[in-house]
Amino acid sequence: MSLGPFLKSKRSILLWIAIISVVLSGFFYQKYRDLDKNYSIIPATGETPIYAADTIKWLTRHQHPDGYFVNNPDLFDEPSILNKESVRLSRYAVETLVKLGASEQINRSGIINFVLNNYQPPSNAIGNLKGFSALPNSEVNIRATMDSVIILEQLDALGTIDTEAVAQLILAYQNNDGGFWDPGYPEFGQQSTVKATSFAVRALHHMGKLNSQVVSDERQQRINQFIQNSWSEDTKTFAPFPGHPAISSYDAYRAWVSIHYLPINQQNRESIETMMHLDELIVSLNETFRTSDKVYSEEGHSERSSLKATYLVVAMLDKLNYLKAISVPEVVQFVKGYRDPSGGFSGDIYSVYSAVDILSHLSSTRMTKQLRIYQVLTYSAILIALLASLILLALHRRVESRKHSALVRRAQTDRLTGLHNREYLEQRHSTFKDNYSHLAFILLDVDHFKSINDNHGHLAGDEVLIELSALLSNNIRKTDTLARWGGEEFAILCPATEPGHAREFSEKLRALIEAHTFTPVDNLTCSFGVACAGKNETLRDLYIKADKALYQSKRDGRNKVTYL
Repeated sequence: MSLGPFLKSKRSILLWIAIISVVLSGFFYQKYRDLDKNYSIIPATGETPIYAADTIKWLTRHQHPDGYFVNNPDLFDEPSILNKESVRLSRYAVETLVKLGASEQINRSGIINFVLNNYQPPSNAIGNLKGFSALPNSEVNIRATMDSVIILEQLDALGTIDTEAVAQLILAYQNNDGGFWDPGYPEFGQQSTVKATSFAVRALHHMGKLNSQVVSDERQQRINQFIQNSWSEDTKTFAPFPGHPAISSYDAYRAWVSIHYLPINQQNRESIETMMHLDELIVSLNETFRTSDKVYSEEGHSERSSLKATYLVVAMLDKLNYLKAISVPEVVQFVKGYRDPSGGFSGDIYSVYSAVDILSHLSSTRMTKQLRIYQVLTYSAILIALLASLILLALHRRVESRKHSALVRRAQTDRLTGLHNREYLEQRHSTFKDNYSHLAFILLDVDHFKSINDNHGHLAGDEVLIELSALLSNNIRKTDTLARWGGEEFAILCPATEPGHAREFSEKLRALIEAHTFTPVDNLTCSFGVACAGKNETLRDLYIKADKALYQSKRDGRNKVTYL
């Protein structure tokens, strides 16, 4: 069978539309799935992150009745659960809950009281200096002060402390080289470090004390100089302090924090990039501290992927408007590895803090528009494919129905005259006998038809039969069924027709035939036999009666109507 007609048909066009739409829907869905996999977890501006509810639930379970947060709530009753890390963990938990819009779920009074219990002047204080320690009765230090200040700032409780006294305490730890030292890290003594400097700057920033009235321009310039001196030309990154080898990716973030918030630098953002040696630093971060997973480690040329290192790099590059330097999909997949089965982040508080903050910093990379476009394109392609398939199916059924109808008509139609055949007449009889109480059957035969074939040829005989068929068709009722019974015999099935009406109708047809001029033979007559159905009579019974009547007409001289 040739496919040519099909390929040129509407069905072929619809089939191609359906196939192309299916292929496109698969392509669009793959694009959407890739984007969804790598970007849907990134929070959109103004929307609640998909991991928020479960992460909030996990964090709030980790707040001790005394206010501070712990990594293991199963150890609430253990005295050792309160340690020098408690303030730091509490700050991470509070910042994360506030970022997720759940500040009302924090035991606010408990955490504030916990922090204020550690608020005190240093042991060697001269003048009005105050800060925070990690534990009651322990040494005040910059790190604990920064963490405590951030907690109070996040909870709108800075008014509970003398921020001026705290600012003066922090400034007391600034060395002549511009950097700060922290008694909380005795291993460095009073050596200025990038770490302590970043803590000091952040604490001053969160208290709103990082201004020229509190921190003079000269002090700020010294901080800038200290950070610049900490740059390592050998490794193209920042060292813990000048002259020390650069060993940690953390120090790049700490160096950036130390200069980012300074008012004298805020007026000239390019100066920050210059002091950070940004282009060289990014190359170093990606070549020295990036693992094969395309996330970051703390140590150079290490394959130990670090969530903290990754967080610090992402946070810094986001603020520097340079997120294009990182591989967002790989970072997202790395972060997603810290989700629990419920969908939230868990494990330890710092990991939760880092994961949530990374995703927050990546919000500008979220491809919301592309996600929606590919989602719409996927649904549209599927819809088009379905519509094309449904229309194709409907057309196919219509074509098949037409083929079936054509086959049925062919099986029930006489090929020469186009009239119904005997099989169709039998079907009509089955229908009529159930619906009508009176049923007439008329059988007519062309008189002397053999002589027409002998004298004029079989083609002329065929033309006579065709012309006679048309004459009869035009003069029967719409409810009547005309069929070629066989040879030169025709039959008419007449529903709702009594015997008298059947004879009159047959006589009318006989007269029309006699008066008609037929093309091949001029004049023509037919003999009629009429029968009416009795109860439960079949078509064969009617035919037998009509056939007897027909032969009676022929015996009586032809061109007559006989009813028996």
